[in-house]
Amino acid sequence: MFFTTQLLEWNHQHNSRTMPWKGIKDPYRIWLSEIILQQTRVEQGQPYYERFITTYPTIQDLAAAPDEAVFRLWQGLGYYARCKNMLAAARQVVQSYQGRFPDTYEAIQSLKGVGPYTAAAIASFAFNSHHAVLDGNVFRVLSRYFGIDTPVDSTAGKKEFAALAQELLPAGQSAVYNQSIMDFGASICKPQQPLCPQCPLSKKCVALRQQIVALLPVKSKKLVIKKRYFYYIVLDYKGQVFIRKRTGNDIWQNLHEFILLETPSPITVQELQASSGFKALLQDVFYTVQGISPAFKQQLTHQTIHSQFLLLSAAKKPAITNYMAVPINRLNNYAFPKTITDFLENKSLGLF
Repeated sequence: MFFTTQLLEWNHQHNSRTMPWKGIKDPYRIWLSEIILQQTRVEQGQPYYERFITTYPTIQDLAAAPDEAVFRLWQGLGYYARCKNMLAAARQVVQSYQGRFPDTYEAIQSLKGVGPYTAAAIASFAFNSHHAVLDGNVFRVLSRYFGIDTPVDSTAGKKEFAALAQELLPAGQSAVYNQSIMDFGASICKPQQPLCPQCPLSKKCVALRQQIVALLPVKSKKLVIKKRYFYYIVLDYKGQVFIRKRTGNDIWQNLHEFILLETPSPITVQELQASSGFKALLQDVFYTVQGISPAFKQQLTHQTIHSQFLLLSAAKKPAITNYMAVPINRLNNYAFPKTITDFLENKSLGLF
């Protein structure tokens, strides 16, 4: 088939995209790279991959690691459920597979946090199994080349693209083909400003012929971004501040944070101090304001988090439930969301 032949030829002759996990057969390292790269750009994920491989060279090492240490190493990547699932999967491999990474698509997909795409990637790259990958790059290349306007985020679209991707997969060359089409989507058939003049598939590309390249792929669901306003009280009493671990099903599960007051809309520091939540928190404790941070912003997939930090010094130890007092010089022992690490690392504020 023209499509597959040309793609493999492009990969052999022109694909210069390099990554430390590319071409390896170690399923642990491939799995680790795939988990890290879920919803993360290669440029951002690569340093994390290298740190994880250095710190935890084997899946047994990762499975035996303390949760908090792993979360600290993950800090800054976001989507922390990935990290939690990664730990669970590593322990699953050790407990259920005697530490040997499973070698079939079905067994790989049974691991915590591993979906059809990740299972196909590991199965094909590590074991050359006949399974096509289907990530954002693949959706884009296939939808443009074949002119498919079925929404990629619909059930019908996922079935249609999965069947087409599997049909195009050459026998015995799953690993090289899957890597080729992913690299092609990342470097030639890019989301914006694709390199159509350099594309070896251009003469048969339906989207190019019909001048609808920018319209494909189609998504049916419009992303609704929710705005949230977090006001953190960094309450210092004799060199200790109060933090807690976030639980429940909200964002940043298992990460730590300072005392939090969330409001439905932005308010001033004066309004914050006058609020019932603030007064209930401090009750009869005398405090002085040591500093007020600038506003911080963190963009998540479905939410924009606006945060501000109010630094207070308490004259006596406040009776605050659900928070623990931690020495300021030991905050580095805890994993925090990016918003808080940005605050802590901002030396210009002269916070601590």
